Amino acid sequence: MDALVDAVDALLAARGVAKDEPVALECGNTIPGVLALLALFERGATIALLPPSAPSAAPTPLPSFIQHRVRTGGGTAELGGPETFLEVSPNDDARPLPPDSSLRRGRLLLRTSGSIGSPKLVVHTHAALFANAQNAVERLDLQSVDRVCIPVPLAHMYGLGAGLLPSLLVGASVDLIDGANLIRYLDQEQRVRPTVAFLTPNLCRMLVRPRAAPGHYRHVVVAGDKLDPVIFHAAEAIYRRVVNLYGSTEMGVVCAADPREGEGPRSLTVGRPVPGVKLRLEPRPDAEPDDEASELLCAHPYGFEGYVDQDGHPVLEPGALEEGWYRTRDLARMSPEGWLELRGRSDHAVKRDGRLVLLSELERTMGLLPGVDRVATVVAGESKRGRGIVAYITSLDGATLDPGLLRRSCQEILPPYAVPDAIHLLAALPSLPNGKLDRRALLRLSLARTPISEAVTE
Repeated sequence: MDALVDAVDALLAARGVAKDEPVALECGNTIPGVLALLALFERGATIALLPPSAPSAAPTPLPSFIQHRVRTGGGTAELGGPETFLEVSPNDDARPLPPDSSLRRGRLLLRTSGSIGSPKLVVHTHAALFANAQNAVERLDLQSVDRVCIPVPLAHMYGLGAGLLPSLLVGASVDLIDGANLIRYLDQEQRVRPTVAFLTPNLCRMLVRPRAAPGHYRHVVVAGDKLDPVIFHAAEAIYRRVVNLYGSTEMGVVCAADPREGEGPRSLTVGRPVPGVKLRLEPRPDAEPDDEASELLCAHPYGFEGYVDQDGHPVLEPGALEEGWYRTRDLARMSPEGWLELRGRSDHAVKRDGRLVLLSELERTMGLLPGVDRVATVVAGESKRGRGIVAYITSLDGATLDPGLLRRSCQEILPPYAVPDAIHLLAALPSLPNGKLDRRALLRLSLARTPISEAVTE
């Protein structure tokens, strides 16, 4: 491994990539991708980490301060030297950074997921990134004897900062799956027999099916959208222990359950903060009197430095980082024992009839209706109560749902101002590469007013 990393570094130097210039790396879940990433870390380069471009698509546009793009492909490391699997190309439109810019060395740049807001470039130092990874090693009980399966993208903080780097730090064996789906995962599971796996909620739901429990797992880690408690317990019957993890592109790993603990409300919470992390809850000014959820703020010793734009200039995100506290925009509540329960997003809400509707609470309530598997809501259009609420629902296996009956059920259990104006049935909810729900895709569907026969509208 060290010899291959050195060979990658030599190739980068031969192609004119200076050690003090930022490099864009399109990193897939492949051995070449990991080798290129490790070589860039070894030389202390600033890395803009991007998901790989589709072969038929135009390359992802680069920030103006990126001098070279490194793409992996064309083979694997076993087929020869790095020239067989690395493509290095200059960015002809690049403008060099000032000599004193902190972005010239030792930084990692990640794009936010953009599930709701506009994507931004998030800046991490290498030192903080690896310290964050060490926190994950300890909390997730990763061991050198583990065989770790990572089917989640390495170009996102979850796959990189919670999965890959902690596994490499502890010396575990790592098995990567590129473009993971149910068939690929089950095939790798049979051949590799992982002891730990990092899953998205969507993949975890697909894997929960009647089958004999593999005896080789110690636990699986799940991060992203919350698992339904029924799915959580079904997954534990297969994988021995499910560890909920909470973090963000900005903060890395914030909270996680401890797989060595079998007690506590693990299906409902994301565990306790990792060492050094402080959490604070602030009541919302527009909260209802009986609302227990407050806005979550996080102080993290290994969090991000800030945001930059496409030209490398600092971006001031109003209210995002105040005196060391990051405003997550998540709503949460904390148990006396320190367990954190997430309740939704403060920016995923709408006023109707003068009352605040938390869409996460609406989704949670609708998810309890018979036959309903998943629920997602977006704000689109107008109704007689104010902004319109559109709900998208998937059904449990074998269940037949009728949108009209669902809406009448909502009218029985919800206040009038919270009842969705339209309900659509979908075979599956769209997901982002990191496994989170793609609300923008649902919003586009709603705004396009695509005729769907199952819709019920007032």
